[in-house]
Amino acid sequence: MPDWALHLIVPLLALLIVSRKEDQKYILLLLPLAVLPDFDTFVTQHRALLHNIFIPLFLVFLGWVLKEKRAIFNIAAVYIASHVFMDMFGGGVVLFYPLYNHMAFVDASLQMSSTNTLVWTFDYGFSEYGSAWKHAYGYISDSIGTGALAFVLLAGICAAYRNRVKE
Repeated sequence: MPDWALHLIVPLLALLIVSRKEDQKYILLLLPLAVLPDFDTFVTQHRALLHNIFIPLFLVFLGWVLKEKRAIFNIAAVYIASHVFMDMFGGGVVLFYPLYNHMAFVDASLQMSSTNTLVWTFDYGFSEYGSAWKHAYGYISDSIGTGALAFVLLAGICAAYRNRVKE
């Protein structure tokens, strides 16, 4: 399972690379949305309630309808969708919740075998949404992940302050 730092850094860097300069303030302000899906840990439907495809699709739809706020809704959709996508590689997510109650997963790895050859394994599909996932109460991040989160947020605050001073 990716920790908070990866859920924050990966979409943040991707958005900063492809964004327009005028959208960068929204990218920093909406950064907490990158970890929002993990708050379903506090209810009994972890990896389902907020880890599905319908939330990002709804945000894109809102951006399409409200054209003047399109950038904000698209940035929010990228943050949520990236979290769902990364968690598909970390055990799976109930991608079509509440319509389909099975976990979509992707298992991909590149390993060195004992004969010094590279072995690529790739598996994907749907598996049972078991009680181990449904009842994952309260655990969101370990100490390293929380430290990385604090570091990333501090860096974001410093970058926002630096940009504000320049103006």
